[in-house]
Amino acid sequence: METIIEIIKGIKPSAQVDENTRLIDEKVLDSLAMISLVAELSDEFDVDISAQDIIPENFETVKAIKALMERLEDED
Repeated sequence: METIIEIIKGIKPSAQVDENTRLIDEKVLDSLAMISLVAELSDEFDVDISAQDIIPENFETVKAIKALMERLEDED
């Protein structure tokens, strides 16, 4: 989870983020940040994040992102 938090802080340096931060509701992630985040996560975790995976539920919190990364890693 720390890796995901570091990626988010790299995209949004001023953001206060922990595993339960509501990333979309608290406006940590906007559309441009989401594009950057998806690219960074794909590179870091060596997974293919498809358009079907890019839904608010998968990016609502760091925990949700971690669950998505684990699921995508298991699919490979």
